[in-house]
Amino acid sequence: MVPHFPRWIWSWAALLPAVAGSVNATALLSLRHVGVTHLTGISTEAGIGLGAGDVDLLAHAAGVIASFTLGCAMSATVARGPRWTPSIAAAGLLFGVALLLSVASLLLPERPWLGVMLCAGAMGIQNGLTSALSGALLRTSHLTGMFTDLGIALGQKARGAPVDARRVAVCLTVITSFIVGAVASAMAYATWQGRCLSLSAAFAAVVGLSTLWLSRRAKAAAGITTPRE
Repeated sequence: MVPHFPRWIWSWAALLPAVAGSVNATALLSLRHVGVTHLTGISTEAGIGLGAGDVDLLAHAAGVIASFTLGCAMSATVARGPRWTPSIAAAGLLFGVALLLSVASLLLPERPWLGVMLCAGAMGIQNGLTSALSGALLRTSHLTGMFTDLGIALGQKARGAPVDARRVAVCLTVITSFIVGAVASAMAYATWQGRCLSLSAAFAAVVGLSTLWLSRRAKAAAGITTPRE
């Protein structure tokens, strides 16, 4: 059963998967590869590159894997607070995601390969952050686990076993948000091409600002003040 978690987590579940869905769709449309937010497909691409001797395909997959992994490592290094706790470090990482996506939006039209690598790094930061702060409950960059949990819930329902309604709600929220983000990005790409990533960056920045506000409010409620110079 999913433990009780603070209500602000729902804002992450509703907005950050939309960022990932839009980034994945934009990257896929830009390079016609398998996207940047899930490494199962990317690893398959690497295997095909090795097996077929396709150096370009292998280089693309290796770059995405390295960028995503480095992003996760960065999030683990910076965000070291307790679970379910908004922090200034978490907000800073989300601002970093917004910055990387903003730069990527400028690079994609002329240097799509480099832009896609920045997208992968941004999604690594985001997924590492959400996974660490939620105890792996919330993963915002891919949907395999969410669909797996939904399938398990359906099986439990079919045999009359108790169903974790909170987990199902999280899964449905993340799945819906991711798909909505992908749809919106696909529609925007027809007009703006890679520059539509600026919208994804704006969403990430909004979540960063809300996380910063929640962090300051939590500290104020606990009687913690930030020292001034």
